[in-house]
Amino acid sequence: MLHRYLASFSVLTLLFPYSLPRGAPLLSAETPIIIRHDRADQRYLDLGAAYPAVGRVGRRVGDGTLIGSRWVLTAAHVAVGLMTRSQAPAVYFGDRAYAVSNAFVHPKWEDMNPHDIAVLELKDPVENVNPLALYLAAGEMGEVATLVGHGRTGVGNSRERRDDDQKRGATNRIDEVTTSQLVFSFDAPPNGTDLEGIPGAGDSGGPALIMVGGKPQVAGVSSAGQPGTAGPGSYGALDYFTRVSTHAAWVQRVLEGREKPRTFAR
Repeated sequence: MLHRYLASFSVLTLLFPYSLPRGAPLLSAETPIIIRHDRADQRYLDLGAAYPAVGRVGRRVGDGTLIGSRWVLTAAHVAVGLMTRSQAPAVYFGDRAYAVSNAFVHPKWEDMNPHDIAVLELKDPVENVNPLALYLAAGEMGEVATLVGHGRTGVGNSRERRDDDQKRGATNRIDEVTTSQLVFSFDAPPNGTDLEGIPGAGDSGGPALIMVGGKPQVAGVSSAGQPGTAGPGSYGALDYFTRVSTHAAWVQRVLEGREKPRTFAR
């Protein structure tokens, strides 16, 4: 059974299953970062601070990544949540809010569908933040990615979580790749990367970043997760990111003005 948990809701919503890489039940992710219990939290905070292009979508709706001066890549369910529940939809970079003028949702997306990707158009360009490029290659398997997000955090060997709205980064190796998704697992020490982590409940839509030529590129968008041995975000958890490389052509059409925005009723 697939699950999604949005930052703006306190209840887990049960959703119907679809074809998954490992055929397991999922929780929809919202990218706050859950970290190793044997590493200092400050290291994760420092890593998150290195990526100013990752902003908060709404107050506590999700995360998104600046991919153009007025364009933010996020999850489709985050975009829908923002546009239907916010009277003044905005994306926050640092302390500044940038109003959202349009939302473009992938035409094949349905709730808990693998095409969980969207682009938000801002009314004004974001100042003093460099956009990140999209990852277009097909070599994601086995790469170590940096996952970035805000919101509820904690450690992998505990169910305790706290909200502090601070941005964290973590690293994780891509364990599985399908046509539409990248799959990560949260390995307990001594396995995993030095700053192993995984998204937890707090803000879907955040990126999985792969370094190419010394520069980060957006390879995935946080979409859904499967609980670990001690619940959501614990060791053994799986997280599913929408694969950017196989959706990049659609994103490019949005940026070129060749797609129509979605309309929302409030």
